[in-house]
Amino acid sequence: MHIESDGGGAGSAFPSTAKMTGSIAAFGAAAAAGKVSIDPESAESMAAKIDAIAARAEERLGRFEILEQGVRLGSSPVALTMAEQDLVTAVGTPTSAKENLVLYIKALEDLAAAIRASARNTRGRDAENATRLTNIGDDLV
Repeated sequence: MHIESDGGGAGSAFPSTAKMTGSIAAFGAAAAAGKVSIDPESAESMAAKIDAIAARAEERLGRFEILEQGVRLGSSPVALTMAEQDLVTAVGTPTSAKENLVLYIKALEDLAAAIRASARNTRGRDAENATRLTNIGDDLV
């Protein structure tokens, strides 16, 4: 399911990260409101796959430790400036690669939770409908 969004809620993120987190927030709200139906049998499989993607992304966070130490590109003024800019781009600002990876991981976790919530809601609605149908059948007899 795709829900268009204005990308709200992630002000410091790159536009694509903001759009993704906004879309996931909209999906989560729709799932919580019972507006999304996901087959409960396949929901856990989907959520587990998203959890695995988030876990792989989490492992990549460790690679930023190397960049946080500063990568030596030489001692010339140009090399020092480039090294400083690489550090800022990688880990030094709210729009850095590291911060966006953190937002990506959080978005994946939120998506997996929304899928599970939707499956619980679907299961609950199915149980309520089955009870109603049973009661209607009993009234007809």
